[in-house]
Amino acid sequence: MSRSSLPSMDGHLTVSRGYNAIHELMRAMILRAVEDYRSGGELREDALKYFFDDDGDEDETGQEDYVLSFSYICKHLGMDPAQTRDAIMNATHRISTRRRAA
Repeated sequence: MSRSSLPSMDGHLTVSRGYNAIHELMRAMILRAVEDYRSGGELREDALKYFFDDDGDEDETGQEDYVLSFSYICKHLGMDPAQTRDAIMNATHRISTRRRAA
C-alpha cells in the first residue's frame, strides 16, 4: 500500500453481500476519527488516542478486547492497522470522508 492512498473502507460492497450495518458503523467511526484528526485541538488529541490506545489490547484468549477499536475495525475490514494509521497521519492529499451514494 502506498503512503499516498488509503485502502478502501467500503466494507458493505463486498462480493455477494448486500448492505451491512456493522461495516457501515465501523467505516463511519474511522472516517469520524479522520475528521477529528484534521480538526486539531482536543478533537485531534482524541483521534490520536483512538488510533493508538488499542494496540495490543487482547484478552487472555488472544481476542480483541474492544470490537469498535481502531485496530479491530481495520483488521475486520481487511486492513493493516499500522499502515492505515500511517496513511491517515501522513496523507499527502485530503482524505474524503463524505459517504458515497450506494
